[in-house]
Amino acid sequence: MFACVPCGCFAVGFLVLYVQAKVHGASFCWRSTFVALSIFHALFLALSTEILSLFNRLTPGWVLGFWGAATLMLALILLVLEKRNRVRLTIGLEGRKIARLPVLLLFGMAFIVTCVGLIALVSPPNNWDSMTYHMSRVVHWIQNRNVAFYPTHISRQLSQNPWAEFAIMQFQILCEGDRFANLVQWFSMVGSIVGVSLIAERLGANLRGQLLAGVVVATIPMGILQASSTQNDYVVSFWLVCFVYYTTRLLKAKEKARRADLLGAGASLGLAILTKATAYIFAFPFLVWFVFSHLRKVGWRSLKSLSTLAVICLSINLGHYVRNYDLYGNPLGPAGPGSSDMGRYANEVLSIPSLISNMCRNASLHIGTPIKQLNAAMERGMRSVHRLLGVDINDPRTTFGGTGYSIRKMSNHEDEAGNIIHLALVAASVAILIVSRQVRESPHLVGYSIAVTAAFVLFCLYLKWQPWNSRLHLPLFVLWAPFIAVVSSSVLNHRAADLLCVVLMLSALPWVFYNNSRPLIGNTSILKVDRIDQYFSNRPELRDPYIEAALFLKSQQCSHIGLHMGGDSWEYPFWVLLHENHNRAVRFEHVNVGNKSSVKSGIRPFHGFSPCAIVSVERGEMNEIVSKETVYSKEWSSDPISVFMHH
Repeated sequence: MFACVPCGCFAVGFLVLYVQAKVHGASFCWRSTFVALSIFHALFLALSTEILSLFNRLTPGWVLGFWGAATLMLALILLVLEKRNRVRLTIGLEGRKIARLPVLLLFGMAFIVTCVGLIALVSPPNNWDSMTYHMSRVVHWIQNRNVAFYPTHISRQLSQNPWAEFAIMQFQILCEGDRFANLVQWFSMVGSIVGVSLIAERLGANLRGQLLAGVVVATIPMGILQASSTQNDYVVSFWLVCFVYYTTRLLKAKEKARRADLLGAGASLGLAILTKATAYIFAFPFLVWFVFSHLRKVGWRSLKSLSTLAVICLSINLGHYVRNYDLYGNPLGPAGPGSSDMGRYANEVLSIPSLISNMCRNASLHIGTPIKQLNAAMERGMRSVHRLLGVDINDPRTTFGGTGYSIRKMSNHEDEAGNIIHLALVAASVAILIVSRQVRESPHLVGYSIAVTAAFVLFCLYLKWQPWNSRLHLPLFVLWAPFIAVVSSSVLNHRAADLLCVVLMLSALPWVFYNNSRPLIGNTSILKVDRIDQYFSNRPELRDPYIEAALFLKSQQCSHIGLHMGGDSWEYPFWVLLHENHNRAVRFEHVNVGNKSSVKSGIRPFHGFSPCAIVSVERGEMNEIVSKETVYSKEWSSDPISVFMHH
């Protein structure tokens, strides 16, 4: 299967770096090599996507050609290095160090990661946002053979940062389906586990502490649930982990920053921003920490290093910035500063009481328990705090529209799950840091904890509270893991640290086995339920209308279909159902678009699109639709879908 070619490229690149290290007599760390190679791999993916898009060549042949050429080039380099230097291809993977770690704990962590990987591989994408825009934008790009903006009712398909979807798209092009779509997040989970162990090492953790950091990440409930989806919070978490790792390396540099570390920091920051806009918030405190530290060491000579970092970061995002600026007049898209959509996500009032309110409400997203009475008591306490602050707990200026505050029961859903045990570990670790002089003396530990705390404060200061913010907090919990590990390994003996790991892994099993969207066991297990049915796991009421609409369109032999829908409608299932067992190519385009992307309807290849049918989703009762002076009459309907035909 051609989707294996990028994976093969990664493996060959790993061997090249191993041989190079041996040739130069340097010690080989597979973890730092994994991180560096992941960044290089991601940059190549982004660059190849942008280049092929410019020439409308996002096709199986061209994508395979790019990866094949890269793999062949690396293989030739490997052969030359091996023959010239006679290096044996045997990798010890730090075996002597691993032998001193508890094998049972390594096995437990591997078990969790493997189960999540199985779920990611077996189940199809079915997250709400994936059905609305993550996967929908992917199939539009494949159809258009480029990532240029197109007319759409769902603006998030255009303006949202696209790296995770770039990766999904290339896999989808190579395997002609979405079988590997969830693996992008899963790989990011694996990468985050590796990355936080390296950060823990930089912060002074011993081997057990580094293992504990990995276990903390592997057992985050929200992380377990998201790692088998096509969301992008774990992807941005991984790139932020890479950025923080290289930042800690730069902070420990005595004078001049090493070029490799600077390139790694700039590239990983650029990839994080290209993946999700929350990276601006979460990376900023670490960037400030690095800037002030570097200025103190080398003075104004540091400007060269900082400029290099900035240029790398901006270059990686240039294509997306240009597309956003061209359509919205803002490189950050319609949700950027100065935009009319700003109020949807950003706080409209900045004050100490409103900041405390947002901090309390965001933290409380992770304290839900299975006990209804306890949740109600905590909610009453939270409302009392807001009365003391003189702040409305549902103030529309700091609360996302249409939502209201409550403490919900413990959840196994990827959109709202909390991380109660990990929140307790964060609180306990911060308390120990405050009272323990020995812990405070650990190099950079205080600065690191301040940076992660500042990231949370900035998040609460800028973004409105919403019930789904817990999934946006995932990078914060991942970044807290090295801190938890260093503090815990400082105050706990080996047996107690191992016990903590066991407790964390056992507590994670409900989220591993009983993911609401993709359960591994039970009557609705992904191993039992039909793949088509699994697309609708989060909205089962849509299954029959979507399938029946697809069958009707197939019966009409209609291959040019217009889409008329709301800004949060499910689009992707139509692509799956209409392409399944269909003997002709089906083209979808949005029609009668009312937002700024409507200007794209007048350019090639969209201006000449004339659908034989228009599918309307959640747009109210209509008996006919007029598109480009053509009248389409309703021929079929099943709430919330109607099909309009032109005869």
